Amino acid sequence: MKVTVKGKNFDVSERLRDYGERKLSKLEKHFNHIISADLEFADEAGGKKQNARKVEVTLNTSGQIVRAEEQGGSFYAGIDSVVDKLERQLKKFKMRRIENRRGDGGEAYSEIPVPQADESHHIIRVKKFGLKPMSPEEAVMQLDLSGHDFFVFRNSRSDGVAVVYRRKFGGYGLLVPDEGDLE
Repeated sequence: MKVTVKGKNFDVSERLRDYGERKLSKLEKHFNHIISADLEFADEAGGKKQNARKVEVTLNTSGQIVRAEEQGGSFYAGIDSVVDKLERQLKKFKMRRIENRRGDGGEAYSEIPVPQADESHHIIRVKKFGLKPMSPEEAVMQLDLSGHDFFVFRNSRSDGVAVVYRRKFGGYGLLVPDEGDLE
């Protein structure tokens, strides 16, 4: 596994870099398909406040992205906490893959609510990504691993773009475009 270590607003010491790489390498015993890991340390207050320290790890696992972050305390405690979160996510992901191979998987999707308009319409960040063909069940698995509230994918069943999202009170929703009467 290739590990990339970055520091935002400070230089990462060799000791901290080695500690992070050593902890992340232990994740390979749970899931051996990890290609690369991005470990990012951020010190938002320039070293003045302990709770402004953030550790974020993004794993690339042969097409799947697994992400976790921790804020506050020391960087060393943040690494430990993030690695624990990633271990749980990887174990869950591995079990779901096994269940899907056996045919036990499959989520029921409920009706999609109409989103409410937001007052602020300022685009703060633009992010580009590839749309991989996958089933909605695979997209739910990817959503769980990413730590985000939604996941955009190309539905392998309909060959259209779709969005799976986490509902406030549990469960998942699936947004698909209304193709109308295209007969």
